[in-house]
Amino acid sequence: MNLSVKDVAGLLKVSDKTIYRMIRDETIPCFRVGGQWRFDRREITSWVEDTREFFHDASERSIPGDDESISVTELLRRGGVYHHVPGDTREEVVIACLNRIKNSIPRIEIPRLFDAIMERENLCSTAIGNGFAFPHPRPFREFTAALSSIALCHLEKPVPFGALDNEDIDTLFVIFPKSERRFLRIQSKLSRLLKDEPCLAAVKGELTMNELCSFISVRETAIFGGKRA
Repeated sequence: MNLSVKDVAGLLKVSDKTIYRMIRDETIPCFRVGGQWRFDRREITSWVEDTREFFHDASERSIPGDDESISVTELLRRGGVYHHVPGDTREEVVIACLNRIKNSIPRIEIPRLFDAIMERENLCSTAIGNGFAFPHPRPFREFTAALSSIALCHLEKPVPFGALDNEDIDTLFVIFPKSERRFLRIQSKLSRLLKDEPCLAAVKGELTMNELCSFISVRETAIFGGKRA
């Protein structure tokens, strides 16, 4: 069932204006139908579950102790870029990605993380379109990192990922945030970068980590004007 802006505002107990602000800031899952914004009830239920611990009125209030300020470029340098990740199914590519990047996420048990990620995927796919997905665990609290990072994984071939548009996925961004609140900020900024055509083409290419990070750094400055995540 699809929901309207007014439906979601009532569900979250906020104003319509707040929902439109969240749409503008790309912090809530939505899509257009006939020029009107609509929301998939399943996606919203999942989104509320993921964000319940820090949901507020979409303001940019700071929280003590959450002062990490970092660029997407540096997050990628921490997490790494991985090519030709094998697998024929969603489960196979997710575990293959985790095994590739496990050295970047010490002290996290891969089997438990895999189970938590698949629980989230089974609730609602994290595919976002253009062949991308942002797989992440449900809940986050057991899998946060000392420092946030992003791992970019290119698959050997596209695989079904349960996307609402039925498009197969060939690229995964696995985000490891230092807190649940950080995840939404990172996801929002990364989603905005992926709407930039030059950046999208670079991410889909076979660039090395240094080549890709150098390019994204330039685009990040151009789009955000040097603002940090």
